[in-house]
Amino acid sequence: MKTKNSRNNIAVLDIGKTHAKVILFDAIELKELAVFQSNNNILEDSLYPHFDVESLKAFIIRSLSELSKKFSVDSIFTSTHGACMALMSKGKLALPVLDYEFQGPNQIKQEYDEIRPSFSQTGTPRMDAGLNLGAQLYWQNKFFSDDFAKVDQILFWPQFWSYWLSGIAASEISYASSHSDLWDIRQEKFIDLNTYGIDTNVKYPPLRSAATILGPLRKDLAHETGLPKNVPVYCGAHDSSLALVSASLNQPLPCTILSTGTWVTLFALGSNQTDIPEQPGLMISCDCFGNLVPNFRFPAGKIYENLMQKQNKNVVEGSTIEASDVSLINFENAEKAQLIYKRSNLEINFQDINTLEQERVISQILANQTLIGSEMIGAEGPMICSGPFVNNQVYLNTIKQNWSSNIFCEDDHLGLCKGIASLVKNKI
Repeated sequence: MKTKNSRNNIAVLDIGKTHAKVILFDAIELKELAVFQSNNNILEDSLYPHFDVESLKAFIIRSLSELSKKFSVDSIFTSTHGACMALMSKGKLALPVLDYEFQGPNQIKQEYDEIRPSFSQTGTPRMDAGLNLGAQLYWQNKFFSDDFAKVDQILFWPQFWSYWLSGIAASEISYASSHSDLWDIRQEKFIDLNTYGIDTNVKYPPLRSAATILGPLRKDLAHETGLPKNVPVYCGAHDSSLALVSASLNQPLPCTILSTGTWVTLFALGSNQTDIPEQPGLMISCDCFGNLVPNFRFPAGKIYENLMQKQNKNVVEGSTIEASDVSLINFENAEKAQLIYKRSNLEINFQDINTLEQERVISQILANQTLIGSEMIGAEGPMICSGPFVNNQVYLNTIKQNWSSNIFCEDDHLGLCKGIASLVKNKI
């Protein structure tokens, strides 16, 4: 039976790097009502590996249709992973949406390094492949100039989806400033696109706050999904930045937010260290309110997955190794990351380690890397943790043993959804 007496049921489109989810969330009771999940697939049938936008659209339509049969949906909010944008021409994609893990942009690494803005200006370190949006732009313009010449607008990934839903284009600061090379954190404005050799006819849509209502759901989508025509669509924001919102509004500062998944991201709320040096993993970005937040991130989930794939299940039981004997090198790059014996400087041979030992060591090392990052950004106070690594007891216990304040764990979606609820409630 369809529930029609809702007060504020928000349909959250949570598009992560690996999976896409549609979550119906009661913003008053702070609880999930329904969750749908699909793989976020990468296609290689075009100019370069790219996200399967059409499959994502179909998944979202199916999910919203199912929700409309059972619940009232009062609004829609978009949240996505970072390092992704849509290059538009007259309201449609001019080029496929690049998978940021594709190594193509490394072809212009030297050229790009010579023209990119400084770390002091953007708070953005140089990252691999397409993790800097500026590098994506420079590479796409150079190698696909005919298609790029048609581009008239750049939409960040959450706002591409809010545009598809509402027909209204916007930009948002938490995404614009997140390791993009496109936002000047000191002057609080976009970097001139001429920096990247891009024609000034290419525009960013107007900057809007994350909880700005862009407009109602498009009539054709309302008809297709069964949702009311007046369902409001919010601007949306970066997923990890949304996890900060509830703590920023309701938690005494300083405090620390630890978001885990494909990437482990650590935010130091209330930290005074906003002049951190340019080092791997370190950056300064803006939260949804425009405040500067030092943060540390590395692809812990991807590193864990890659290292565990190296295991040999036919090893002798009882093999042991201590995390204190091991260093994690190239932690900022999941594909290049290695565990090295400190004394010999040689890569660990996983054939000498049984599966349980391997899991323990990798988890401890990833936790130690997280703690090192926390010191570098001045993170302190209570820590709020969310995401898959909360269920990894070795990782979590290692953090707890070395943290001087209380640690609180939240369900996977709760931090994100609580942040959205706080934004919507306060109309920020």
